[in-house]
Amino acid sequence: MKCCSTLCLVLFFGAFVSVNPAAAQRLPFERAFDVPGPVDLEVSTIRGKIDVLPGEAGRVVVTGTVTVRVGWDVPANALDLAEKAAKAPPIEVSGKTVRLGPPIDDATRRAVTIAYQVRVPPQSAVRSTSDSGATAVGRISGAVAVRTQSATIDLSSLGGAVTVTTGSGEVNVDGVGGALSIETGSSRITARGLAAAFRVRTETGEVVATLTGQGDVDVETGSSAIRLDGVRGSVVVATRSGRVIVEGNPSRDWALTTGSSNVEVTLDGTAAVQLDAASRSSVRVEHPAFKGTSEKRRASGTIGPGGPLVRITSRSGQIHVQHN
Repeated sequence: MKCCSTLCLVLFFGAFVSVNPAAAQRLPFERAFDVPGPVDLEVSTIRGKIDVLPGEAGRVVVTGTVTVRVGWDVPANALDLAEKAAKAPPIEVSGKTVRLGPPIDDATRRAVTIAYQVRVPPQSAVRSTSDSGATAVGRISGAVAVRTQSATIDLSSLGGAVTVTTGSGEVNVDGVGGALSIETGSSRITARGLAAAFRVRTETGEVVATLTGQGDVDVETGSSAIRLDGVRGSVVVATRSGRVIVEGNPSRDWALTTGSSNVEVTLDGTAAVQLDAASRSSVRVEHPAFKGTSEKRRASGTIGPGGPLVRITSRSGQIHVQHN
C-alpha cells in the first residue's frame, strides 16, 4: 500500500510538471506614450509589484514583466497566455489618464502575474491598488493614494498629499510635503520627514514618526507603541495599550489618552504650555519651568508662562513629563 501511495504521488507530480513546462518563466515588455503634461496614473495588480518613478516631462514609459504562475489551478496553456499578455498588456491611455491593470480574463489571471515599473512626469498624480504586491512610489509631486491587502509599501520624497490604506504589511515613508493619512489593520509604520499633517488609524503595529513642519498629528491605535518626534502642531493620541513617547514644542493643544500604557512627554526647553496630567498609577514632572501642584497621581499647572493645553490621561500607566 505504501509503494502504491508513493507511486501515485510520483505520477501526480510528474503530470503536474508535464503540463506546467512554463512555470516561473518571465516575459518582459515595454511601452512608451507621449502625454500632454502630468498624468493621472491608475495602476492595479493582483500579486504583481508596482514601482512608480519620475521620468521625462510629457512622456510615460511602462516597463513590465509577465510571470507564469505555479499552482494547481494554472492553465496548461499558461505560457501561451503569458506571451499574449506580454504582446498586448492591459494598458489604456485616455487623454491625461493612464490605466495599467491585471489580466482581464480569468484564465490569464490564473496563468500569470503582471508587475509594473512606471516612469511618469514628476508632477503626476498616482493611484495604485494591489492585493499582495509590494508598492514603491518615489519623487512624485502630485497626490498619491496607495491601497493594498497585504504588502510592503515604500514611499519617498513625495510632494503632495498621500493616502495609504492596507490590511497588513510594513509601511515606510521618507519625506512627504503634503498631509499623510494611513489606515491599516496590523502594519508597522515608520514615517520620517513629514512637513504637514499626519493621521493614523491602526489596530496593531508600532507607529514611529518624525515631523519637520507645523503639521497636526492624530493617531489612534488599539495596542501599538507610538513614538512622535519633532511635533510642533496639535496632537491627539489614543491607544488602549502600547507605550507612548512624544517630543516637541506645542503651538496648539495636545491630548494624549491611554488605557494601560506608560506615557513619556519631552518638551523643548522653550516650551510654554498649560499642563494637566492624571493617572491611577503615577505622574512625575521633571521640568525646571513647571509651576503648579504635583501629586502622586496628578499634576496641574504651567510650564513657562503657559500656553496651549497639554492634557495627558492614563488609566493605569505611568506618566513622565520632562525637558530636553
